Amino acid sequence: CRFFRKEVSYLGHIISADGVKTDPEKTKAVVDWPRTETVHDLRSFLGLCIYYLRFVRNFSAIARPLHKLTEARSNFNWTEECEKSFHSLNQALTTSPVLTYPRTDKEFILDTDASTEGIGAVLSQKIGTEECVIDYFSKSLGKPERNYCVTRKELLAILKSIENFHHYLYGRKFLLRSDHASLRWFLNFREPEGQIARWIQRL
Repeated sequence: CRFFRKEVSYLGHIISADGVKTDPEKTKAVVDWPRTETVHDLRSFLGLCIYYLRFVRNFSAIARPLHKLTEARSNFNWTEECEKSFHSLNQALTTSPVLTYPRTDKEFILDTDASTEGIGAVLSQKIGTEECVIDYFSKSLGKPERNYCVTRKELLAILKSIENFHHYLYGRKFLLRSDHASLRWFLNFREPEGQIARWIQRL
């Protein structure tokens, strides 16, 4: 047992007074991972990456081309898009930020976004003059969700992000930021119906 250490390694993470970051000794396995040639090897690689997904912004969108290769009816065809995804994950995990500990005396900031393949969010707080990241969230969209219009996807991103960070945000005022102005049109419906009504009610 060792006392008064400035940082400790625990379950693949480095924990210090500044926050939590990935352990370079563990993520080195990602850096040294050769290009996969079988579904089994690819699933092993993705499994290691998923363990650290909270450190990677838009993880689901970045990893989507690789996840497609693991689907049951998919032929294992390593494309240029897969190669880009593979290297992007390598880089993201080896340059991941230190995730700051949340502070109860600071306002939470939630930034959300949606793309064709997925949704994502960043939870942060302004400490001093900097916005410090507390956590990332991302989720791949299912086939029906990928057919949503852009505005509906953006609203889904807000809904899922708030649900994911419920333990941080419940009962607190927080700043929600989105780059999609049309969301105000959705939220100002006088008599929303169907799915939109259910989503707004959950919010």
